[in-house]
Amino acid sequence: MSHRWTLLALVGFVACFTGGWLMQRRLGIGPDVYQQARLFEVVLAHVRDYHVDSLPEDELYRRAIDGMLSELHDPYAALLTGKDFQRQQERTTGDYGGIGVQVDARNGWITVVTPMAGSPGERAGIRPGDQLAEVEGVAAAGWTMERAVEALRGPVGTSLDLTVRREGTSAPLHFRLTRERIHQRAVSEGLLLPDGVGYLSLSMVRENCAEELEQEVAGLVARGMKSLVLDLRSDPGGLRDEAVDAASLFLDPHQDILVSRGRAPGDNHRWTDGTVQRWRNLPIVVLVNRGTASAAEIIAGALQDHDRALVVGDTTYGKGIVQTLFPLGPEVALRITTARWYTPSGRSIQGAVLDSAMGAVHVAAKAVTYRSDAGRALAGGGGIVPDVRLDPDTLTTPEQTFGRALEGKVGVFRDALTATALEIRRGGAIRSESFAVEEAMLDAFRHQLEQRGVRLADSTYRGGETIVRQQLGYELARYVFGAAAERRRRVSDDRQIGQAVDLLHEAQTPSALLGLASTRGPAAH
Repeated sequence: MSHRWTLLALVGFVACFTGGWLMQRRLGIGPDVYQQARLFEVVLAHVRDYHVDSLPEDELYRRAIDGMLSELHDPYAALLTGKDFQRQQERTTGDYGGIGVQVDARNGWITVVTPMAGSPGERAGIRPGDQLAEVEGVAAAGWTMERAVEALRGPVGTSLDLTVRREGTSAPLHFRLTRERIHQRAVSEGLLLPDGVGYLSLSMVRENCAEELEQEVAGLVARGMKSLVLDLRSDPGGLRDEAVDAASLFLDPHQDILVSRGRAPGDNHRWTDGTVQRWRNLPIVVLVNRGTASAAEIIAGALQDHDRALVVGDTTYGKGIVQTLFPLGPEVALRITTARWYTPSGRSIQGAVLDSAMGAVHVAAKAVTYRSDAGRALAGGGGIVPDVRLDPDTLTTPEQTFGRALEGKVGVFRDALTATALEIRRGGAIRSESFAVEEAMLDAFRHQLEQRGVRLADSTYRGGETIVRQQLGYELARYVFGAAAERRRRVSDDRQIGQAVDLLHEAQTPSALLGLASTRGPAAH
């Protein structure tokens, strides 16, 4: 009997051993996807159970996901969770829960730059220059911007206790606010410059961008706008559908706007305008630079291909690859690159090629010339090459010397600006937005710098006087008249906007405007 059980045990051992050996053989590297899935599970189980420094199983899965995405050599691929997911949602929608105040770190305090129009902060009476003393009973002196933003934002409907210090008021001011849905507009409020030139800027192509753009253009036309500067400089892009809708505002039915090409059938698509444009005879200059990317390049490329606008500035960034966001659950989504974008003429917007096999990003192939609807030559090879290249805003040698003298002291420079502006505001001497920055104001600023331990040679200070006048003017406009006044002043000082306006003064019709491209081609300076 004992021999029989011994034999059975031996047979069982051999069966288990050979079965296990055969299983390991079956788990070898091969093309079978099920085999590979089983191999992954076995490896993960061994790491979980036996590795000397093993991690919890959920962390192992997360790291495996991160490793897989990194091996795609796609710099935009990511699994978004928690705060990363929330930031992505905020970027694309422009919405967050908060009290609607823009803040900055100044003089060791989180300082209100401006309350947004109609926000809980504005309705409660919070003013530019107010300093956050306490948030929810916690002292806020010395806070970083990141900590301040995290404390001020929260779920819609929740309350927030705020205590601020206000210049000229001895006792702190207390506010109890309720957070609301705050929407950051993608399109700035339209400005009507002299001679009927309108100005609009798009900060990002997010939700409601096309609707906001249409409203602002219509409003400017009603106020007498005869031509438009559409500023896409440093617009990082955003939502494809919003870019298509924005471009369609200025194009005719059946004109192509965008073509995408990818592996999945749904990623091969052509977007065509389906609406009649309202402002066919409006001359348009589109301002771009190296920071103009992605969905903003869709707008510029479509208007250029169809000879609808004169694109001026510098060659754009060249981000013509499509990121698709796949929601996977509450506050978790997968973002991966799924296709490439092409303008209606066939130009690839992408300025670099992702090479999964080599794990590299390299410059696109040799540039090819394409043609607009009217036969104008358009450069390909990545990015949107402007019809007219504008002179960049460059510093003079004295201004560069001033900048080097401030190296490492930029924060002190900004603190001195704010302190000077609040001091001048308290005096009540400025009553018009068109104020000039006088010598006494410059002296007050220099005194504030010296109080903070920064003493500049007279020659260095004089060399940077233009910069100081401009920056102090912006700070004064903001704290005395509000953010809109500051923006109007910045636009009037912007050299490239001035060059774009000059082009519109030279040409009174869209066709005449495009004619400037032949005489001021992209190589012109």
